[in-house]
Amino acid sequence: MAELLDSIPEAAREELETYLNEDLRRAIVTTTTPIVDEDGRIYFDEIALRLVDGRKVAIVPEMRGKWPMLVLEINPGDGWRDMTVEEDYSEELEELTAAPGHQDADRRWENLARGLTGGDRG
Repeated sequence: MAELLDSIPEAAREELETYLNEDLRRAIVTTTTPIVDEDGRIYFDEIALRLVDGRKVAIVPEMRGKWPMLVLEINPGDGWRDMTVEEDYSEELEELTAAPGHQDADRRWENLARGLTGGDRG
């Protein structure tokens, strides 16, 4: 995108979350780093996945304030970095936030109204 949005509209965020959910559900686990504690509890340091489109991502823990959160990192070929919608779902973001009257955006919102999602994305 030529310019970053100040904030992503709620409807667009929800649709992007749907895309992410679909991508992760169809992903293949390629690497895990399980840790078995002395009391038998199982932990994971990270879980690496290959998305259907071939992108390599990892689910890793990160402290966000007082609470740990799981973060998606991506390796586009030049090292690992945090995954963002601006960089990694830019086409979808642009389509979802296009100015009213934009043909692709109109079609997307019509599909949303009918209950269709971006599941055909490869």
